[in-house]
Amino acid sequence: MKVLLIRPHINKKITTVKKFMFGEPLGIECVSAILKEQGHEVLLVDFMAESKNHLKKYMKNFQPDVVGLTSQCSDITNVLYLARKVKEMNPKITVIVGGIQATITPEAYFNRYVDYVFKSTTRENYRLLMEQIANGGDEEIMGIFSKKRQYQSTLESCQNEYVKPDREASSKYRKKYKYGGFQPYATIQTSYGCRNHCTFCIRRKLEGKLTERDIEEVVNDIQEIKEDTVMICDSDFLINEQRLVRFCELLEEKKIQKTYICYGSVNSILEKEVLFKRLSANGVKAVIVGLESFSDAFLKSYNKSATLDDNLRAVQVLRNEGIATWGTFILHPDFSKEDFKNFKRYLRYLKPEMISFTPLVPHFLTPLYKQYEDRLIYPRDDYEKWSFGDVIVYPSKMSLRRYYFEVLKLGVPANFNLCTIRYCLRTFKFRQNLGLIFGFDQILKVYIKNMFKKGKKV
Repeated sequence: MKVLLIRPHINKKITTVKKFMFGEPLGIECVSAILKEQGHEVLLVDFMAESKNHLKKYMKNFQPDVVGLTSQCSDITNVLYLARKVKEMNPKITVIVGGIQATITPEAYFNRYVDYVFKSTTRENYRLLMEQIANGGDEEIMGIFSKKRQYQSTLESCQNEYVKPDREASSKYRKKYKYGGFQPYATIQTSYGCRNHCTFCIRRKLEGKLTERDIEEVVNDIQEIKEDTVMICDSDFLINEQRLVRFCELLEEKKIQKTYICYGSVNSILEKEVLFKRLSANGVKAVIVGLESFSDAFLKSYNKSATLDDNLRAVQVLRNEGIATWGTFILHPDFSKEDFKNFKRYLRYLKPEMISFTPLVPHFLTPLYKQYEDRLIYPRDDYEKWSFGDVIVYPSKMSLRRYYFEVLKLGVPANFNLCTIRYCLRTFKFRQNLGLIFGFDQILKVYIKNMFKKGKKV
């Protein structure tokens, strides 16, 4: 059968970091690999990378039997819009939806234009589904909700299976993918799950306990990647010291020279301080670190095992070896004006090379949801506001408008400080630096607009 796989365009109404981080559609690349293994003809289309939505053109030229739509965070509207358009062009086409949002809230896609919703993806459930589409029938399939069965299933729970992504399927778009100022770049996942239990994070809930891929297989995959920059998207690539040593050995043996960005926890950095000289020599140039806060009390409330002193030492360990710290921080809804001032002072002291802020999002899969349920600005089913960009919880110590104003007062100097400017000019090309500036400007406009939304008075 002929299968058209689509990543939808970005909904303009949501707060997005597309100008900063715009990666390859890893999920549908994996689906493409599965379908091609099973003998199907596949066309992958990335509407995020196209200037216009050319659905009609692709439908006419490719004439698919099946259209698969991936659902990233907060794009329910666009997925359902495309599903409707497909059915209007040809109601006989089977429409399936998968991806992270379908895993988290499959019910968001229980719609008359959607035939199947994937809660999890394996080679086996795709094989069974494609056979069912070809031959008819409505048997239950593990991990899939079917419109024929009124989206009811007793078999929806199973783990996603690792599949090597079909990067060739996205070849026409690859020069557009970027992470911060690195462009183009590729993404690879070398492990699943997490050893930490941060109260705000849903990743452990989705992926389960930590499971690591064979590092030799990982390095072989990296060797095949054409891009010079690779983003390792594990929750914490730096956990296993023995594995990291072998990673370096293999890169050296195979003479692989690339630039790597990865996620790493403060504790993982401090546990293996002596290893970073070798990691730096083998291309690790930036580590995304969840520093989260300026206060030990807030760190404790997030169930972080690191302290402010640990944060400072971890940043220094990386800096000593020429590795940049891309610090991520949480904006708590209970911040006072003094807290924002203290936060600003802490950032000036810490000096991470790059800084990003995320409002605290009490996702319903985390223990925070019940704690903040009565203070939510948006209901749980207003999916497109749960994008980790908008303030979700009413502030307790100031009005919503004042809170956004304090965020702006914090964010502008934090992102345009001398340390960050020097790092960006030294590391990235002129065009990429312009993209970072305009990307931040876009976020700025959204926050200014949000300042004038009505909120509860404190």
